[in-house]
Amino acid sequence: MPATVISKSQRKVHDTQATTNNSTNSHYHQEDTIKKTSTKKSKEEPEKFSKILQAFPFVPKATTSELSKAHKFFLLPAVFVKSATNLSTIPENTSIPEVAFIGRSNIGKSSLINGLVNRNALVKTSSKPGHTQMMNFFKIGDRLSLVDMPGYGWKSRDEWGGMILDYLQHRKNLRRIYILIDPSHGIKDSDSQIMKLLDESGLSYQVVLTKTDKLSKTKYSIAKSEVEAQLVKDAICCYPLVLGVSSRTKDGLDELRAAIIKAGQLSL
Repeated sequence: MPATVISKSQRKVHDTQATTNNSTNSHYHQEDTIKKTSTKKSKEEPEKFSKILQAFPFVPKATTSELSKAHKFFLLPAVFVKSATNLSTIPENTSIPEVAFIGRSNIGKSSLINGLVNRNALVKTSSKPGHTQMMNFFKIGDRLSLVDMPGYGWKSRDEWGGMILDYLQHRKNLRRIYILIDPSHGIKDSDSQIMKLLDESGLSYQVVLTKTDKLSKTKYSIAKSEVEAQLVKDAICCYPLVLGVSSRTKDGLDELRAAIIKAGQLSL
C-alpha cells in the first residue's frame, strides 16, 4: 500500500495539535500527580483530636485481695510522732513513704485518719474550725507516715500556702497529697486555689469526698460527677480516681487504704 503523502500545511497543523495534546496531557498528568500527592499527604497526616480532656482515663479499682491486704496493713500499731509548725521542725526520718491530708477547716481530716487506723482518738478532733493548727505526723508500723495538715481557714491563704508549700515541695518521701472535699458543697474557690498551687509545683494529689453518708446515693452520684467534671476541666496533677468515704459508717475506707498503699509503693 502506498504511503500517505502529507503536505507541509497538513504537517504543520498535525504538529500543532500534537503539541497541544501533549501539553494538555502533561497538565492532566501534573494535576493527577498533585491530587495523588495531596491524597497521600492527607493520609499520612495524623488525625487531629481535641486537646481538651473529656473524662478521666480509666483506672481499675482495687481488687478484693488488695482491699483485704490494705485493711490488714492498717491494723498495724499507729502512733503519734510529733507536731511541726515549719520545715525545720518536721520529723527528719524520710526512709518510709509519706502521704498528707489537706482540706478546708472542719472537713474531717482528723476523723478520717482515726478511721483509717481504726482508732477513735489517735488524732484529736474538734467541731471548731481551725482546731488543727500544726502539721501532725503519725506512723503506722514503721512502714508508712500520715500527715494531718492544718485546714485552709486557719491562717490567711498566703501564710497557709507558704508554710504548707515549704513542706510539700521539699519533702522527699512524700508520695501523694489527699485533698478532702465535702460533696455537699463541691469544689470551693479555696480548694481550686490549692489545686492550682499543687499543679504549678508538679505535685501529685488525689481527691477524696468525705461525709458521703450525709447524701443519698443519687445525690452523691450527681455530686461526684460534678466534681470529676471540674477536675477534668481544670486539674493537671490530679490522680484520675475520685474516692468517697464516710468516717462514721466506714464506707470507702478500704478503698482509700488500698490507694494509699499503691501510692506509697508498699509491698504487702
